[in-house]
Amino acid sequence: MLKFVVASCLAVAAAGQAVDPKNAKILKEQRFNAGDGRFGSAYAQEDGVVFREETGAAGERVGQYSYIGDDGRTYTVKYTAGKDGFRILDGSHIPTGANGLNSAPFNPKQAAPVVSQPAPVQQTIPVQQAAPVDYDYVDAPVDPNFNPFINPHDPTHRD
Repeated sequence: MLKFVVASCLAVAAAGQAVDPKNAKILKEQRFNAGDGRFGSAYAQEDGVVFREETGAAGERVGQYSYIGDDGRTYTVKYTAGKDGFRILDGSHIPTGANGLNSAPFNPKQAAPVVSQPAPVQQTIPVQQAAPVDYDYVDAPVDPNFNPFINPHDPTHRD
């Protein structure tokens, strides 16, 4: 299935640049539900966007998506998401070197001072209640020839 979806992406890549992404048609769509908690979906659009994602029984998701950049190149991102968060597994255009675990050291001199200000007092304005509407309900028996789709108060809705 993945090979077909990727092949569809490559086949429409040349024509995909002329299509506005918000108007792109879905060329191929597939879904599955294994019944044991595993499910997934995949689709390919005419603008070159391809998406595939599978979810395991434990809720861990593995997927990938591709799109055509402004430079005409196809970019693909493979990822996983689950109890350990979202992680990019592969993406040649994604910068490398940063693992997201290292943070800049805290410098208290650069930290913005916290200024305590009294909370503004909000004055409440009384809300006027609307008068109840008296609808013209009639509890009399309905004529069997009565048409409920004709508004009797509208002169253009006469028989």
